[in-house]
Amino acid sequence: MPRKPPPPVGLTLTILRRTRGWSQKELSEASGVPPNLISEYEQGTTELTWERLEMLAACLGWAPDIVDRVLLGFGLMQTTPDAPVSPVEPDEEERRIIDRAAAVAGREAAERFRAILLRVLRRQKAGQARLSAEALWSRLKPLSRAERRTRVTQEPEYQDPFLCERLCAESERAAASNVDRARDLAELALLVAERVPGPPAWRSRLQGYARAFIANARRVANDLPGADAAFANAWKLWREGAAADPSLLNEALLLDLNASLRRAQRRFAEALQLHEQAVAASKPDEAGYILLNKSATLEQSGDFEGSVETLELAARSVQGEHPRLLCVLRFNQTVNLLHLGRLEEAEPRLNETRELAIRLGNELDLVRVRWLDGRIAAARGNESDAMAAFEQVRREFLARKMAYDFALVSLELATLYLERERTGEVKVLAQQMVVIFTAQEVHREALAALKLFCGAAEKEELTVEMAHRLVQYLTKARHNPQLRFEI
Repeated sequence: MPRKPPPPVGLTLTILRRTRGWSQKELSEASGVPPNLISEYEQGTTELTWERLEMLAACLGWAPDIVDRVLLGFGLMQTTPDAPVSPVEPDEEERRIIDRAAAVAGREAAERFRAILLRVLRRQKAGQARLSAEALWSRLKPLSRAERRTRVTQEPEYQDPFLCERLCAESERAAASNVDRARDLAELALLVAERVPGPPAWRSRLQGYARAFIANARRVANDLPGADAAFANAWKLWREGAAADPSLLNEALLLDLNASLRRAQRRFAEALQLHEQAVAASKPDEAGYILLNKSATLEQSGDFEGSVETLELAARSVQGEHPRLLCVLRFNQTVNLLHLGRLEEAEPRLNETRELAIRLGNELDLVRVRWLDGRIAAARGNESDAMAAFEQVRREFLARKMAYDFALVSLELATLYLERERTGEVKVLAQQMVVIFTAQEVHREALAALKLFCGAAEKEELTVEMAHRLVQYLTKARHNPQLRFEI
């Protein structure tokens, strides 16, 4: 007569103990449970409660979910066949096939559910960690560069991966207005990344992330070879650490930053490919920003139609909760529509931009809106309104020492003066442009172009066509320091 098998909980304890290679005596010493009682648990002569099983499993070094998995397996093994209820019941072999399929499906469902729970928990813990990193940044923010570095190198609480991420975000934000600050913050992020505790692969991933922002700071500083080298290093480290990152760090952002570098290098096809990869890797609320950047690449490549289409796509993601992005989007739509001569579409967009800029209270946005007012007035033939707008904008750009923008609006004003044969005023404008370009150390080729313009103005040989060509040249040369102006 076959012996009655031990209950599943007893068999589970036996398997967990033997898998570790422990004897009943060793488990007794580790748990404080007498060895004879452990034997009775395994044989089923004494009831083993779920709580006691988890305690013994913990002494063996097993997590509670391992207990659940082993018990699930026994449950599937010990399923008894249903009593026949019809003449078409499955035979024994068919039941085995069904049980095997059910076991596989159950395991796959359990793994999927486990992955979901892990993802949710990681997201929750990351959110809490980012709040803590925000507090760390608020303590670092008022300090000097040297003091920040001292804190990071000497105080372990600042060697935090989410502080590294926060510093990178600050670096990107600073890049638009202060290159030195952007570089310092990215280098501080790298200092943090190099000291983060944990496995080397995780540090590699984090260092790759930080180095991408160092590359971005170099790009903004027009050090394109340095930015290229930094990005190559960043991607190497990033990929080496891929196994250690459960999607905590944002790869879409790195792809988009790399696209900006390729745009600056005039490698537009590569830039657009990286933008597409960034959109594919992004979360729904990030796609709008990436599409805005892609539209800028299309605009600089001269594809104004493509830029307008991309901005329409971006508008679906950039809604009222992102007023700043929406303002940039409407402004860029207006600019591209003006490039295409589509005034009837441009004017409503400009009015929306104006309303958003007023709501945001950013003075520079309002200056740029006024600039577009002048362009539309010029296109409509309202020269007096256009000149008044351009004069006002010139004064604002001069006060802010914005050399390129000052030169571009001055050239647009010069074009209107030339059409009215006001050559004396054109000479003054040309001289002012050269002075501010020299003072701001604008790159050599652009300065040389302005000096040619100034010389032609002095000789009264300047034409409207030459002024238009210089506007087009400076627009491109702003992002391409190697571009030369040909008369």
